[in-house]
Amino acid sequence: IYYITGESKDVVQNSAFVERLRKRGLEVIYMIDPIDEYAVQQLKEYDGKNLVSVTKEGLELPEDEEEKKKFEEDKAAYEGLCKVMKDILDKRVEKVVVSNRLVTSPSCLVTS
Repeated sequence: IYYITGESKDVVQNSAFVERLRKRGLEVIYMIDPIDEYAVQQLKEYDGKNLVSVTKEGLELPEDEEEKKKFEEDKAAYEGLCKVMKDILDKRVEKVVVSNRLVTSPSCLVTS
């Protein structure tokens, strides 16, 4: 069960984090009440299904072989750019990586 927390429906609906899920037709629960953030920290699963934050590092979406191959090619092609960006940003970021979670946005900051 995918979810995202935020200040309002408009903010979470237009978030870069939900781009790929929306493109694939996957549903995301929008949690916009202040208590929701606390509730999902305590509630790890519902009805035998894990709750998965789309803003966290390590989000894995179902992919076919073609998508996996393209992602690996992109990762290799942009490895140098990621290293340069990490060197420039230094201690302000933990790491810079190519992601398959975005569709139209150029980048996003992910929590670990």
